[in-house]
Amino acid sequence: MNLSRRIIALIAALAVCLTLASCSAQKEDNGVAYEKDMKISAAADLEGKAVAVQLRSAEDAFIVAAKLTDYPKRYSDMKAAVQDLVDKKVAAVVVDANYAKQLTDGVEGVRIVEGSIGRVDYRFLLNQSDAKLAEKINQQIAALRESEDYQPMIESELVKGENYRVAKEDAELKKTFTLVAEPAFAPFAYEKKGNLRGLFAAAADAVAYGCGGRLETKTVDPVQIDDTKSQADTDEVTSFVTNEAMTVKGNRNALCVVTSEAAAEDTVFVTTDSFYTSELVMIVRQEEKK
Repeated sequence: MNLSRRIIALIAALAVCLTLASCSAQKEDNGVAYEKDMKISAAADLEGKAVAVQLRSAEDAFIVAAKLTDYPKRYSDMKAAVQDLVDKKVAAVVVDANYAKQLTDGVEGVRIVEGSIGRVDYRFLLNQSDAKLAEKINQQIAALRESEDYQPMIESELVKGENYRVAKEDAELKKTFTLVAEPAFAPFAYEKKGNLRGLFAAAADAVAYGCGGRLETKTVDPVQIDDTKSQADTDEVTSFVTNEAMTVKGNRNALCVVTSEAAAEDTVFVTTDSFYTSELVMIVRQEEKK
């Protein structure tokens, strides 16, 4: 082999090495999205995989805190996440168990892995000045969870994607409750025809009525951040409840939804009991037939 041919051969070999290195780096950066005979049956199987979650959602925070994978892929639209699962762009989708039923309905080639990989409790957060009101809300949460409306509400809001309102009797409502939410977390909180809808609004409406009040809603614009961050730099929702509620006249009884319980000694805000416990599950592709 003469010198020129050797140079050409070396260049070709180098190109192959660079291509393989590039593919390896891309796989390392994005996580594994597809491997033949990939089996995901437990949370531990998510390690090294590209896992889809809703951007800045409870599921997002959960997989980060639990260190289930270093490769979360974040979506605003979870239907798009399931489509990427079908297209082998992600290895799994982590989502609320009830919402998973809606997302997989009529979608071929995917399945819900049996069993919960974790749970998240949704609570209402109020200003500490409303601590006594929080006790009344806890009573109404307990009543709601034991009522015949509770399961139909969950089924409608999360599984069917339909709005549900607990039946009310005519009554003079002297209080006004304000639910503050970022409408970017369907089916839990989203806007429809200019109004806040979803499970958060449905539950808050029932609880407010039980406390002798009517519910109003306030939305804040979603914070625009890139998909490498799991939390916003500032939380306008919590800020509205903990700060503005103390200073703006007539803005008492403001509440929002959080997933962590306030410490007993907290002097800023107070949280209620859980009005919904979300069991988190994995949606994966059906195993390919050999």
